[in-house]
Amino acid sequence: MSFTFFRADNGKSIICRVMGPMTASTAVEFAKEMDLLSQVHKINRFLTDVRDAPNTSSAMENLNFTQNDMKNLDLQKNVRAAILIRPRDRSHDFVEFATQNAGYNVRLFDDEVAAISWLEE
Repeated sequence: MSFTFFRADNGKSIICRVMGPMTASTAVEFAKEMDLLSQVHKINRFLTDVRDAPNTSSAMENLNFTQNDMKNLDLQKNVRAAILIRPRDRSHDFVEFATQNAGYNVRLFDDEVAAISWLEE
């Protein structure tokens, strides 16, 4: 698994591309870095591209990530985060649900243009 970060061309969002299977521990790794980049660059819009990273964690691992890991990392809640998935990839659905229930503004998209549009609202 690997991930890369860069700012969007318009400078309004941070993009993270994840390659390889997505696990809760992967999410902890890039969430820490993304949160730090957000604070340094004063950007609170995120696009996480997981089209090449199906979620392989169990529901319990995902729930632990959203209920415990995110809280322990003290991640900002004043963000808007789009998760870009492959069409018909349902492996990230529970993460969206659990993350929203933890108080984060997160949505799944399978259309990159729609995701970017939502981030820029």
